[in-house]
Amino acid sequence: MEQTQHYYSNLLNKILLSSIFFFALFILFYFFYFFTVKNINESDLVIKVSKGDSIDKISYIILEDYNIFNQKAYLTYLKIWNRFLSKVNYGEFLILKNSDLNEITKIITKPSNVYYELTIIDGWQTYQLNELLESKFNNIHKIQYTEILADTYNYQSHNTFEDIYKFMKETKENYFNKHLNNTLFDEFNQNDIMIISSLVEKEGMNDEDKKLISSVIFNRLKNKMKLQIDASTIFSFTKGKYKFDRKLSFNDLKNQDSYNTYYIQGLPPTPICFVSAKTIEIVLEHYNSDYLFYFYNDKLKKHIFSKSFLEHKNKLNKYRLN
Repeated sequence: MEQTQHYYSNLLNKILLSSIFFFALFILFYFFYFFTVKNINESDLVIKVSKGDSIDKISYIILEDYNIFNQKAYLTYLKIWNRFLSKVNYGEFLILKNSDLNEITKIITKPSNVYYELTIIDGWQTYQLNELLESKFNNIHKIQYTEILADTYNYQSHNTFEDIYKFMKETKENYFNKHLNNTLFDEFNQNDIMIISSLVEKEGMNDEDKKLISSVIFNRLKNKMKLQIDASTIFSFTKGKYKFDRKLSFNDLKNQDSYNTYYIQGLPPTPICFVSAKTIEIVLEHYNSDYLFYFYNDKLKKHIFSKSFLEHKNKLNKYRLN
């Protein structure tokens, strides 16, 4: 019995000593390896870890140009880190010049640090946004003009279309939540404001121009006048699916469509383009003027505004004679 206990005691001591030995060997190896293998990259670089990539593949991507000893050593280290400390993420990662393996490992076990920009231009139509989205994402779907704001959005390489779509909708909702106390919402709902802003977006040349055009729209709505906005008539034909590549004709103004403001009374049913927060802010300012008419003078490269139809007609005739 005593011999048996002595045997097991010696065995445990041997196992303990062996464990200490191998642990010490690992620590020595670790310090030797990670203090000698530095400056992995001579310049900034971006590495891509795809979803489902094995740890073997990831370690090879990082040390592709190194010998098999270095690759196997780092593979062991990365497996231990991935299992016990922090999981390797997928996406794209910016590795700064002269990083060491420890720094690289910390980077790839955190969310992607590479950001891209998605810029939606104010006044864009559906076909223009679709072209942009199809070049960057898979499985996209149509986005309504009322759902998002024209803006620049940052996203990461691992983000899907649904991720950015959700973020854009939240951005628009948060924007309007900040303006709920605006007095215009006593008379118009959010959809109305988006529609008016889209008309201003398509017609206005600059911020000052947009202020005056928005005032004309509000004045005409107040006076029960048809808005008679060319941009809406164009949309009555294209529905935002393609570019209207000709001038409007007199017959076009008779198009019996709910988006043709020469035909309908009041606002069209939805916005006619994607709208920026800046243009909505201009509309929410509710700029006051006495103007009821305007036209674009392509010689002066600006809109000419009038307070009465007679004044508008005289200015228009003068423009046509020049």
